[in-house]
Amino acid sequence: MGLGETFSLKKALVLAGAIIAMVIGTGFATGQELIQYYTSYGIWVLGAVAVFAVVFIFYNICFAKVGAEQHFERGTDVYRYYCGRYLGTFFDYYATAFCYMSFFVMAGGVSSTLSQGFGLPTWVGGALLACVVISVVCLGLRRLVDVIGIIGPANIVFFITVGVIVLVIDWQQLAGGLDAINTGSLNGDTSGEGMVQAGGNWFMAGLSYAGFVLLWFASFTTLLGAQNTRANMKVGIVIAAVAISVAIIIVSLAQIANINTGSEGLFVWNAPIPNLILADRIWAGLPVIYAVVVFIGGCGTSIPLLYNSVSRLAKEGTVRFRVLAVVGGIAGVCIGLFFPYSTLVNVVYGLNGYVGAVLLVFMIVRSIRDALERRHG
Repeated sequence: MGLGETFSLKKALVLAGAIIAMVIGTGFATGQELIQYYTSYGIWVLGAVAVFAVVFIFYNICFAKVGAEQHFERGTDVYRYYCGRYLGTFFDYYATAFCYMSFFVMAGGVSSTLSQGFGLPTWVGGALLACVVISVVCLGLRRLVDVIGIIGPANIVFFITVGVIVLVIDWQQLAGGLDAINTGSLNGDTSGEGMVQAGGNWFMAGLSYAGFVLLWFASFTTLLGAQNTRANMKVGIVIAAVAISVAIIIVSLAQIANINTGSEGLFVWNAPIPNLILADRIWAGLPVIYAVVVFIGGCGTSIPLLYNSVSRLAKEGTVRFRVLAVVGGIAGVCIGLFFPYSTLVNVVYGLNGYVGAVLLVFMIVRSIRDALERRHG
């Protein structure tokens, strides 16, 4: 049995966990990301998730395949493979900048969550995140995958469990929540602006969500594909996509059922950390535990984001790499603390989702061309 055919379920699950950890960061865990990309579209959350899942599986398998075949020294070389020398170079630098900007979002989410959950100054959460993330990044890619491969599955099980319990408690409110979203009958919406949405419709929201995480995964999955068997990668990618999709649907439905739940002007639809309100529906002490889990999830996503950014500028294991990890980690956290969290999510993720969609078009064209060449070759 060749290298590309060998399969280990254990290794596939670790890879799936690492992929899950990249997606289930603070944006997902806080619920802010789900509000903007899924919940705000009501029942069409199901369509948006379907779009995301199909696109997510497609491009990750493509990246893993290219990584196994080309064995790029740098994962970012995959952009030139799909887009050519000049446009590929643009995507290379742009994606590096975007991964670093996404690190700002993680820092903002962690600090906001610990502030809302524990009443701590925002800089405390940022400082804790910086210490953990910088330490793991300096260990290198293999150790990084081992660490976040555990964080990912643990977090997604926790979030699914919270969502299921909330739905069991409040399923009767689901129809009322859908109606409130459709009619704009949102408690506390004195301005009439309604919910913040990441796209003009559910299809574009699902595509945008897949698009912005595409830029996270290009380099990461390409490098994983070069270091693991194709069988392990394919199974790991599919498991991750299914788990993430199930989590999105369950938590989004729980948010819909409680869209007007809250007090003092903060409701699920407009709270910076809406999932803390869901946690409070189960047990008054759960938001504290939830805040800790969000912190862990934020670390799980921040680690590969900072790694992707630093590895583009320095070779892993060098002094330059470690110095950039420290400086980049501290600077990113500081920037993330200066802007409102919901604004970071909407601007950084929304814009880059469409840039990722452009890259997706190039990937589809190249994949079709390669398939035709194999067929006629």
